[in-house]
Amino acid sequence: MKENSAALYSEYIIDGMRMDETPAQMLGECMARDCSEESTRKSAPAGQIIDESRDPTPGQTVPDEAETDSYLQKILALNKKERGFLLTCPDFFTRLKTASAVIDCLWLEGHFRLENITMDARWEWDSAPVGNMTAFYASARALSEYAYDLGVTLSGFGFSDLAAEPRTERPDGGNGAEECLLKLRVTGACDRSVPDPEEEDLETGKDAAIPHRNGIRLEMRRRCADTAVADPKSRLLYIPFDTCRHRLGGSLLEQVTGPLGDPTPEIRDPDYFMDCFEVLRELAEDGIIAAGVTVSDGGLLTAASKMCSETGADLDISGIMSSYMEKDMIKILFAEIPGVIIQIRGADFDYVDSQLLLQDIAYYPIGSPCTKDAKVTAGKTSRQGVAGILAALMYGQGPSEGED
Repeated sequence: MKENSAALYSEYIIDGMRMDETPAQMLGECMARDCSEESTRKSAPAGQIIDESRDPTPGQTVPDEAETDSYLQKILALNKKERGFLLTCPDFFTRLKTASAVIDCLWLEGHFRLENITMDARWEWDSAPVGNMTAFYASARALSEYAYDLGVTLSGFGFSDLAAEPRTERPDGGNGAEECLLKLRVTGACDRSVPDPEEEDLETGKDAAIPHRNGIRLEMRRRCADTAVADPKSRLLYIPFDTCRHRLGGSLLEQVTGPLGDPTPEIRDPDYFMDCFEVLRELAEDGIIAAGVTVSDGGLLTAASKMCSETGADLDISGIMSSYMEKDMIKILFAEIPGVIIQIRGADFDYVDSQLLLQDIAYYPIGSPCTKDAKVTAGKTSRQGVAGILAALMYGQGPSEGED
Protein backbone atom coordinates (compact mmCIF):
# COMPACT_ATOMS: atom_id res chain seq x y z
CA MET A 1 0.00 0.00 0.00
CA LYS A 2 1.52 3.31 -1.07
CA GLU A 3 0.84 6.82 0.21
CA ASN A 4 -0.40 9.05 -2.61
CA SER A 5 -0.19 12.71 -1.67
CA ALA A 6 -1.24 13.74 -5.19
CA ALA A 7 -4.77 12.53 -4.49
CA LEU A 8 -4.99 14.96 -1.58
CA TYR A 9 -3.25 17.95 -3.11
CA SER A 10 -4.37 17.84 -6.74
CA GLU A 11 -7.01 19.95 -8.43
CA TYR A 12 -10.14 17.97 -9.37
CA ILE A 13 -12.27 18.25 -12.51
CA ILE A 14 -15.44 16.20 -12.06
CA ASP A 15 -18.06 15.82 -14.79
CA GLY A 16 -16.33 18.65 -16.66
CA MET A 17 -16.51 21.07 -13.71
CA ARG A 18 -13.45 22.39 -11.89
CA MET A 19 -13.68 22.04 -8.11
CA ASP A 20 -12.83 25.09 -5.99
CA GLU A 21 -10.60 23.34 -3.44
CA THR A 22 -8.31 20.35 -3.18
CA PRO A 23 -9.20 17.61 -0.67
CA ALA A 24 -6.28 18.72 1.53
CA GLN A 25 -7.56 22.28 1.58
CA MET A 26 -11.04 21.15 2.61
CA LEU A 27 -9.76 18.80 5.31
CA GLY A 28 -7.33 21.44 6.50
CA GLU A 29 -10.27 23.52 7.69
CA CYS A 30 -10.81 20.95 10.44
CA MET A 31 -7.16 20.56 11.46
CA ALA A 32 -5.84 21.58 14.86
CA ARG A 33 -3.86 24.81 14.68
CA ASP A 34 -0.62 23.18 15.78
CA CYS A 35 -0.72 20.31 13.22
CA SER A 36 1.67 20.15 10.31
CA GLU A 37 -1.14 19.95 7.75
CA GLU A 38 -2.03 23.54 8.57
CA SER A 39 0.09 24.63 5.62
CA THR A 40 -2.07 22.63 3.20
CA ARG A 41 -4.95 25.09 3.40
CA LYS A 42 -3.43 27.55 0.96
CA SER A 43 -1.00 25.33 -0.92
CA ALA A 44 -1.07 25.29 -4.73
CA PRO A 45 -2.50 22.17 -6.43
CA ALA A 46 0.09 19.47 -7.08
CA GLY A 47 -1.54 18.27 -10.27
CA GLN A 48 -4.89 17.60 -11.89
CA ILE A 49 -7.30 14.65 -11.57
CA ILE A 50 -10.13 14.27 -14.07
CA ASP A 51 -13.02 11.91 -13.31
CA GLU A 52 -16.77 11.54 -13.58
CA SER A 53 -19.62 10.52 -11.29
CA ARG A 54 -20.82 6.95 -10.98
CA ASP A 55 -24.47 6.31 -11.85
CA PRO A 56 -26.58 4.83 -9.01
CA THR A 57 -27.70 1.22 -9.34
CA PRO A 58 -31.44 1.00 -10.11
CA GLY A 59 -33.47 -1.37 -7.99
CA GLN A 60 -37.01 -2.55 -7.32
CA THR A 61 -36.51 -5.13 -4.54
CA VAL A 62 -39.26 -5.02 -1.90
CA PRO A 63 -38.22 -6.35 1.54
CA ASP A 64 -40.58 -8.76 3.26
CA GLU A 65 -41.39 -8.27 6.96
CA ALA A 66 -41.68 -12.04 7.34
CA GLU A 67 -37.98 -12.31 6.44
CA THR A 68 -36.82 -9.90 9.16
CA ASP A 69 -34.89 -12.52 11.13
CA SER A 70 -33.27 -13.86 7.96
CA TYR A 71 -32.16 -10.36 6.99
CA LEU A 72 -30.76 -9.83 10.48
CA GLN A 73 -28.67 -13.01 10.43
CA LYS A 74 -27.18 -12.12 7.05
CA ILE A 75 -26.35 -8.60 8.26
CA LEU A 76 -24.73 -9.89 11.44
CA ALA A 77 -22.56 -12.15 9.28
CA LEU A 78 -21.50 -9.17 7.16
CA ASN A 79 -20.66 -7.18 10.27
CA LYS A 80 -17.87 -9.60 11.13
CA LYS A 81 -15.64 -8.01 8.49
CA GLU A 82 -14.76 -4.41 7.73
CA ARG A 83 -17.33 -2.70 5.57
CA GLY A 84 -16.20 -1.52 2.15
CA PHE A 85 -16.86 2.06 1.12
CA LEU A 86 -20.18 2.77 -0.61
CA LEU A 87 -18.95 4.41 -3.81
CA THR A 88 -22.47 5.16 -5.07
CA CYS A 89 -23.39 7.25 -2.00
CA PRO A 90 -20.12 8.70 -0.64
CA ASP A 91 -21.72 11.64 1.20
CA PHE A 92 -24.12 9.49 3.21
CA PHE A 93 -21.56 6.80 4.01
CA THR A 94 -18.93 9.31 5.14
CA ARG A 95 -21.37 11.14 7.40
CA LEU A 96 -22.53 7.82 8.87
CA LYS A 97 -18.95 6.74 9.55
CA THR A 98 -18.09 10.10 11.09
CA ALA A 99 -21.17 10.17 13.30
CA SER A 100 -20.59 6.58 14.42
CA ALA A 101 -16.96 7.21 15.36
CA VAL A 102 -17.95 10.24 17.42
CA ILE A 103 -20.88 8.48 19.11
CA ASP A 104 -18.56 5.62 20.10
CA CYS A 105 -16.75 8.13 22.33
CA LEU A 106 -19.86 8.38 24.51
CA TRP A 107 -19.02 5.07 26.15
CA LEU A 108 -15.39 5.89 26.99
CA GLU A 109 -13.76 6.95 30.24
CA GLY A 110 -12.68 10.55 30.66
CA HIS A 111 -13.99 14.08 30.95
CA PHE A 112 -14.55 15.77 27.59
CA ARG A 113 -17.12 17.39 25.34
CA LEU A 114 -17.87 16.97 21.68
CA GLU A 115 -15.61 19.82 20.60
CA ASN A 116 -12.65 18.23 22.41
CA ILE A 117 -12.62 15.09 20.23
CA THR A 118 -9.77 14.64 17.74
CA MET A 119 -9.88 12.17 14.87
CA ASP A 120 -7.57 10.76 12.21
CA ALA A 121 -8.95 10.00 8.72
CA ARG A 122 -7.31 7.57 6.29
CA TRP A 123 -8.58 6.50 2.87
CA GLU A 124 -7.35 3.18 1.47
CA TRP A 125 -8.43 3.53 -2.13
CA ASP A 126 -8.34 2.00 -5.58
CA SER A 127 -7.85 5.08 -7.74
CA ALA A 128 -7.94 3.27 -11.10
CA PRO A 129 -11.67 2.65 -11.89
CA VAL A 130 -13.74 5.48 -13.32
CA GLY A 131 -15.78 7.18 -10.62
CA ASN A 132 -13.62 6.17 -7.66
CA MET A 133 -11.74 9.46 -7.37
CA THR A 134 -15.03 11.36 -7.66
CA ALA A 135 -16.29 9.32 -4.72
CA PHE A 136 -13.11 10.08 -2.79
CA TYR A 137 -13.48 13.81 -3.40
CA ALA A 138 -17.11 13.71 -2.27
CA SER A 139 -16.08 11.77 0.83
CA ALA A 140 -13.36 14.28 1.75
CA ARG A 141 -15.82 17.14 1.30
CA ALA A 142 -18.52 15.44 3.39
CA LEU A 143 -16.07 14.65 6.20
CA SER A 144 -14.74 18.20 6.21
CA GLU A 145 -18.19 19.78 6.32
CA TYR A 146 -19.68 17.43 8.91
CA ALA A 147 -16.67 17.40 11.25
CA TYR A 148 -16.48 21.21 11.04
CA ASP A 149 -20.19 21.57 11.86
CA LEU A 150 -19.83 19.18 14.82
CA GLY A 151 -16.72 20.96 16.07
CA VAL A 152 -14.60 17.81 15.81
CA THR A 153 -10.89 18.37 15.09
CA LEU A 154 -8.84 16.32 12.64
CA SER A 155 -5.43 15.36 13.99
CA GLY A 156 -4.33 14.03 10.60
CA PHE A 157 -5.43 12.58 7.26
CA GLY A 158 -3.92 10.43 4.53
CA PHE A 159 -4.60 8.61 1.27
CA SER A 160 -3.12 5.21 0.37
CA ASP A 161 -3.35 4.16 -3.28
CA LEU A 162 -4.17 0.53 -4.03
CA ALA A 163 -4.12 0.95 -7.81
CA ALA A 164 -0.52 -0.25 -8.10
CA GLU A 165 -1.17 -3.34 -5.95
CA PRO A 166 -1.00 -6.60 -7.96
CA ARG A 167 -4.19 -8.67 -7.77
CA THR A 168 -5.64 -11.40 -9.92
CA GLU A 169 -9.38 -10.93 -9.65
CA ARG A 170 -11.54 -8.23 -8.11
CA PRO A 171 -14.26 -9.56 -5.75
CA ASP A 172 -16.64 -6.77 -6.77
CA GLY A 173 -16.47 -7.29 -10.52
CA GLY A 174 -14.01 -4.52 -11.31
CA ASN A 175 -15.04 -1.25 -9.65
CA GLY A 176 -12.85 -1.52 -6.55
CA ALA A 177 -15.78 -1.10 -4.14
CA GLU A 178 -14.75 -3.91 -1.79
CA GLU A 179 -11.19 -2.60 -1.65
CA CYS A 180 -11.93 1.06 -0.91
CA LEU A 181 -12.03 1.85 2.80
CA LEU A 182 -12.46 4.93 4.97
CA LYS A 183 -10.85 4.44 8.37
CA LEU A 184 -11.68 6.96 11.09
CA ARG A 185 -9.82 6.64 14.37
CA VAL A 186 -10.41 8.78 17.44
CA THR A 187 -6.98 9.91 18.63
CA GLY A 188 -7.91 11.71 21.84
CA ALA A 189 -9.18 15.00 23.18
CA CYS A 190 -7.80 18.50 22.64
CA ASP A 191 -8.18 21.54 24.88
CA ARG A 192 -9.28 24.51 22.82
CA SER A 193 -8.88 26.99 25.65
CA VAL A 194 -5.85 29.28 25.77
CA PRO A 195 -3.10 27.38 27.65
CA ASP A 196 -1.50 28.79 30.78
CA PRO A 197 2.31 28.62 30.30
CA GLU A 198 2.82 28.52 34.05
CA GLU A 199 0.84 25.27 34.39
CA GLU A 200 2.47 21.92 33.79
CA ASP A 201 0.91 19.30 31.54
CA LEU A 202 -0.60 16.27 33.20
CA GLU A 203 1.28 13.04 32.69
CA THR A 204 0.02 10.90 29.86
CA GLY A 205 -1.10 7.50 31.14
CA LYS A 206 -0.91 4.34 29.09
CA ASP A 207 -4.60 4.30 28.34
CA ALA A 208 -5.16 8.04 28.13
CA ALA A 209 -4.95 9.49 24.65
CA ILE A 210 -4.28 13.18 25.30
CA PRO A 211 -4.89 14.57 28.81
CA HIS A 212 -4.79 18.36 29.24
CA ARG A 213 -4.40 21.06 31.87
CA ASN A 214 -8.06 21.72 32.52
CA GLY A 215 -8.95 18.10 33.24
CA ILE A 216 -9.95 17.36 29.62
CA ARG A 217 -9.10 13.77 28.82
CA LEU A 218 -10.36 10.83 26.79
CA GLU A 219 -9.30 7.31 27.71
CA MET A 220 -9.49 4.42 25.30
CA ARG A 221 -11.45 2.08 27.58
CA ARG A 222 -15.19 1.77 28.08
CA ARG A 223 -16.98 3.39 30.98
CA CYS A 224 -20.20 1.41 30.59
CA ALA A 225 -20.90 -2.06 29.25
CA ASP A 226 -21.94 -2.77 25.66
CA THR A 227 -24.08 -5.75 26.67
CA ALA A 228 -27.36 -5.46 28.54
CA VAL A 229 -27.99 -6.74 32.04
CA ALA A 230 -30.93 -9.11 32.47
CA ASP A 231 -33.10 -6.73 34.47
CA PRO A 232 -36.80 -6.81 33.50
CA LYS A 233 -37.40 -3.58 35.43
CA SER A 234 -34.86 -1.66 33.36
CA ARG A 235 -35.69 0.16 30.12
CA LEU A 236 -34.13 0.12 26.68
CA LEU A 237 -34.30 3.55 25.04
CA TYR A 238 -33.61 4.27 21.38
CA ILE A 239 -32.31 7.78 20.65
CA PRO A 240 -31.62 8.79 17.02
CA PHE A 241 -28.96 11.51 16.69
CA ASP A 242 -30.48 13.03 13.55
CA THR A 243 -33.97 14.11 12.56
CA CYS A 244 -33.86 12.58 9.06
CA ARG A 245 -36.42 10.13 7.74
CA HIS A 246 -35.81 6.39 7.73
CA ARG A 247 -34.55 5.31 4.32
CA LEU A 248 -32.90 2.06 3.26
CA GLY A 249 -30.60 3.28 0.50
CA GLY A 250 -26.95 2.46 1.18
CA SER A 251 -27.81 0.13 4.06
CA LEU A 252 -26.49 -3.33 4.80
CA LEU A 253 -30.05 -4.55 4.22
CA GLU A 254 -29.75 -3.36 0.63
CA GLN A 255 -26.49 -5.27 0.38
CA VAL A 256 -28.13 -8.56 1.39
CA THR A 257 -31.39 -8.11 -0.57
CA GLY A 258 -30.19 -6.33 -3.69
CA PRO A 259 -30.90 -2.71 -4.82
CA LEU A 260 -34.05 -1.33 -3.20
CA GLY A 261 -34.47 1.88 -5.17
CA ASP A 262 -34.76 3.84 -1.91
CA PRO A 263 -32.76 7.05 -1.26
CA THR A 264 -30.24 7.25 1.57
CA PRO A 265 -31.02 8.95 4.91
CA GLU A 266 -30.11 12.65 4.81
CA ILE A 267 -27.80 13.03 7.81
CA ARG A 268 -27.63 16.82 7.93
CA ASP A 269 -28.63 18.05 11.39
CA PRO A 270 -25.39 18.68 13.34
CA ASP A 271 -27.11 20.98 15.87
CA TYR A 272 -29.44 18.19 16.95
CA PHE A 273 -26.52 15.74 17.04
CA MET A 274 -24.62 18.07 19.38
CA ASP A 275 -27.58 18.35 21.76
CA CYS A 276 -27.95 14.57 21.86
CA PHE A 277 -24.25 13.98 22.41
CA GLU A 278 -23.87 16.43 25.29
CA VAL A 279 -26.88 15.11 27.22
CA LEU A 280 -25.91 11.46 26.72
CA ARG A 281 -22.30 12.17 27.65
CA GLU A 282 -23.40 13.71 30.95
CA LEU A 283 -25.60 10.70 31.67
CA ALA A 284 -22.67 8.38 30.92
CA GLU A 285 -20.26 10.33 33.16
CA ASP A 286 -22.83 10.31 35.97
CA GLY A 287 -23.18 6.52 35.77
CA ILE A 288 -26.85 6.68 34.76
CA ILE A 289 -26.35 4.52 31.66
CA ALA A 290 -26.05 0.86 32.63
CA ALA A 291 -25.20 -0.24 29.07
CA GLY A 292 -25.06 1.42 25.69
CA VAL A 293 -24.37 0.69 22.03
CA THR A 294 -24.04 2.82 18.92
CA VAL A 295 -26.68 2.42 16.21
CA SER A 296 -24.90 2.50 12.87
CA ASP A 297 -24.18 -0.27 10.34
CA GLY A 298 -27.25 -2.48 10.05
CA GLY A 299 -29.55 -0.09 11.90
CA LEU A 300 -31.62 -0.38 15.07
CA LEU A 301 -32.32 -4.13 15.08
CA THR A 302 -28.68 -5.03 14.45
CA ALA A 303 -27.50 -2.87 17.36
CA ALA A 304 -30.18 -4.26 19.67
CA SER A 305 -29.26 -7.84 18.73
CA LYS A 306 -25.64 -7.26 19.67
CA MET A 307 -26.53 -5.48 22.89
CA CYS A 308 -29.04 -8.12 24.02
CA SER A 309 -27.29 -11.21 22.65
CA GLU A 310 -27.10 -12.74 26.14
CA THR A 311 -30.40 -11.53 27.59
CA GLY A 312 -32.77 -11.35 24.64
CA ALA A 313 -35.44 -8.67 24.22
CA ASP A 314 -38.89 -8.19 22.75
CA LEU A 315 -38.70 -4.82 20.99
CA ASP A 316 -41.81 -2.74 20.45
CA ILE A 317 -41.20 -0.11 17.74
CA SER A 318 -44.79 1.12 17.44
CA GLY A 319 -43.88 4.42 19.13
CA ILE A 320 -41.14 5.09 16.59
CA MET A 321 -43.43 4.28 13.69
CA SER A 322 -46.09 6.58 15.05
CA SER A 323 -43.69 9.46 15.59
CA TYR A 324 -42.25 9.23 12.09
CA MET A 325 -45.64 8.41 10.54
CA GLU A 326 -43.92 5.41 8.97
CA LYS A 327 -45.91 2.29 8.02
CA ASP A 328 -42.96 0.16 6.94
CA MET A 329 -41.46 -1.65 9.94
CA ILE A 330 -38.44 -2.74 7.88
CA LYS A 331 -37.36 0.87 7.41
CA ILE A 332 -37.44 1.53 11.16
CA LEU A 333 -35.46 -1.62 11.93
CA PHE A 334 -32.75 -1.41 9.26
CA ALA A 335 -32.34 2.24 8.21
CA GLU A 336 -28.86 3.41 9.16
CA ILE A 337 -29.48 6.61 11.07
CA PRO A 338 -26.74 7.30 13.65
CA GLY A 339 -27.96 7.00 17.22
CA VAL A 340 -27.79 4.95 20.40
CA ILE A 341 -29.63 2.33 22.42
CA ILE A 342 -29.15 2.71 26.16
CA GLN A 343 -30.23 0.62 29.11
CA ILE A 344 -31.28 2.54 32.21
CA ARG A 345 -32.54 1.32 35.57
CA GLY A 346 -36.23 1.68 36.28
CA ALA A 347 -35.50 4.06 39.17
CA ASP A 348 -33.63 6.43 36.79
CA PHE A 349 -36.32 6.67 34.13
CA ASP A 350 -37.96 9.87 35.40
CA TYR A 351 -34.61 11.62 35.66
CA VAL A 352 -33.55 10.58 32.16
CA ASP A 353 -36.96 11.58 30.82
CA SER A 354 -36.61 15.08 32.28
CA GLN A 355 -33.07 15.56 30.95
CA LEU A 356 -33.96 14.51 27.42
CA LEU A 357 -37.19 16.50 27.26
CA LEU A 358 -35.40 19.57 28.63
CA GLN A 359 -33.26 19.60 25.49
CA ASP A 360 -36.12 18.59 23.14
CA ILE A 361 -34.45 15.25 22.40
CA ALA A 362 -36.79 12.56 21.11
CA TYR A 363 -36.37 9.16 22.69
CA TYR A 364 -38.29 5.90 22.34
CA PRO A 365 -38.77 3.18 25.00
CA ILE A 366 -38.51 -0.06 23.02
CA GLY A 367 -38.61 -2.75 25.71
CA SER A 368 -36.63 -4.47 28.46
CA PRO A 369 -33.67 -6.85 28.10
CA CYS A 370 -35.11 -10.12 29.33
CA THR A 371 -36.78 -13.05 27.54
CA LYS A 372 -36.97 -16.77 28.19
CA ASP A 373 -34.91 -17.87 25.19
CA ALA A 374 -32.44 -14.92 24.99
CA LYS A 375 -33.72 -14.09 21.50
CA VAL A 376 -34.17 -10.57 20.17
CA THR A 377 -37.45 -10.01 18.34
CA ALA A 378 -39.17 -6.89 17.06
CA GLY A 379 -42.81 -6.03 16.50
CA LYS A 380 -45.41 -3.32 16.66
CA THR A 381 -48.54 -2.81 18.72
CA SER A 382 -51.30 -0.24 18.84
CA ARG A 383 -49.83 1.28 22.01
CA GLN A 384 -48.10 4.62 21.48
CA GLY A 385 -47.17 5.54 25.04
CA VAL A 386 -44.56 8.19 25.72
CA ALA A 387 -42.92 7.70 22.34
CA GLY A 388 -46.10 8.62 20.49
CA ILE A 389 -46.39 11.86 22.39
CA LEU A 390 -42.83 12.72 21.36
CA ALA A 391 -43.82 12.93 17.69
CA ALA A 392 -44.11 16.71 18.06
CA LEU A 393 -40.42 16.88 18.84
CA MET A 394 -39.58 15.39 15.46
CA TYR A 395 -42.16 16.98 13.18
CA GLY A 396 -43.89 19.68 15.19
CA GLN A 397 -41.61 22.30 16.63
CA GLY A 398 -38.46 20.46 15.49
CA PRO A 399 -35.30 20.02 17.52
CA SER A 400 -34.15 23.05 19.43
CA GLU A 401 -30.60 24.14 19.98
CA GLY A 402 -30.90 23.18 23.62
CA GLU A 403 -30.29 25.12 26.80
CA ASP A 404 -27.10 25.83 28.62
